[in-house]
Amino acid sequence: MDGIRYIHAADLHLDTPFQGLSRTAAQGGHLARLLQEATFKAMDRLFRLCESDKPDFLILAGDVYNEENHSVKAQLKLCDGCRRLRDAGVRVFLAHGNHDPLSSRLAAVQWPDNVTVFGPDAESHTVEKDGKVVAVVHGISHARIKEGRNLARLFRRDQNHDCFQLGVLHCTVEGQSKADRYAPCSLDDLKNTGLDAWALGHVHERATLCAAPFIAYSGNAQGLHVNEPGPRGCLRVTASPQPGGGFACNEDFVRLGPVQWARVQVELDDVTHLNEVENRMTCALEEAAEATDPGCEALMARVVLRGRTPLDAALRDAPNQEDLAERLAHLQTGTPSVWIKDMVAETSPAIDRAQYLQREDLLGETLRLAERMAQSSDALHDVATPALKQVYDHGQLRHILTQPDDARMRALLEEAERLCTDLLEAR
Repeated sequence: MDGIRYIHAADLHLDTPFQGLSRTAAQGGHLARLLQEATFKAMDRLFRLCESDKPDFLILAGDVYNEENHSVKAQLKLCDGCRRLRDAGVRVFLAHGNHDPLSSRLAAVQWPDNVTVFGPDAESHTVEKDGKVVAVVHGISHARIKEGRNLARLFRRDQNHDCFQLGVLHCTVEGQSKADRYAPCSLDDLKNTGLDAWALGHVHERATLCAAPFIAYSGNAQGLHVNEPGPRGCLRVTASPQPGGGFACNEDFVRLGPVQWARVQVELDDVTHLNEVENRMTCALEEAAEATDPGCEALMARVVLRGRTPLDAALRDAPNQEDLAERLAHLQTGTPSVWIKDMVAETSPAIDRAQYLQREDLLGETLRLAERMAQSSDALHDVATPALKQVYDHGQLRHILTQPDDARMRALLEEAERLCTDLLEAR
């Protein structure tokens, strides 16, 4: 029995606007064009990969475009790409997800005959080589935006075919951190179907959940915001038959996204001059750019300033941050081009904290309280909970705010300590 080769992509989110860009960044001509076309360039790279590799089929596991935008451009470009793959002899299996449910499709788009679009019920299709069935691809699409059913339980292995069988599903597997849990299922739900592999979509982080059966998220093809850092792309999978039965799958990640997001940390302990701040920022951004692979055309960075420094107040000033970013605009001409999305000052004043803790004044007492809260979760919650309750009990805010977890609470404590020190002493 021959092996099967397929390419698994998901969450292309074609024509989706990038989130959280500053006004200055959005107005940059080259950057604006690059960002507008980034998701389409990722798709074009995907099609070129299929044309060169000629896999047995391509899987698109949902959220190929956004129902919110209902982009005609996205759907027609996808159709054009599928025609290219028809000419290359590559089949395409497409499942719709929560962002592009079946109800959002353009009925006027006519797909080429190499494309199989899964419907609202679980269905299966055979793949043949030389007149012999070598694979069965099972799939289902979201019929509506908020799909709450466990769709995985609708799948079953086709007992009429003794070959590689793959499931395609846009879903949230139990244990995956995803706020919008659509088509939720467990890992056991997927395993119990008897399929050899699963190509999943919806979670934007690449992850292999199980080796046998092979269950994987390909992640999204292009990161959409600063909380989706690192290279993004697709999985190239080879399924090889095993002597004892079943298939072993080997995956290979292929980068597609031309724009990469990064959080670049700059340490400023004891730095006393702004020119040294500029120098350290430049070095950190250049190192981040050098760490990217050749497929990266632009690096979008959130610069995080850290450390105890006499420049704390100056670095938190928005106009000063804009001036520093402007000084680094020359990095935009490099390869890859480097753009500062925004700057976050997590610095603190340069003080002798141990000495301050011994003082018998308001600042000393405040820092001692912060110290007790940092060392004890109970002490932290005893102080913070009554204060936060006033906010969360507010009628309108209750519906839009979420309770902070322990990590967020400690971050708020650090910020409160910095503000108290700054207001009571450092200035």
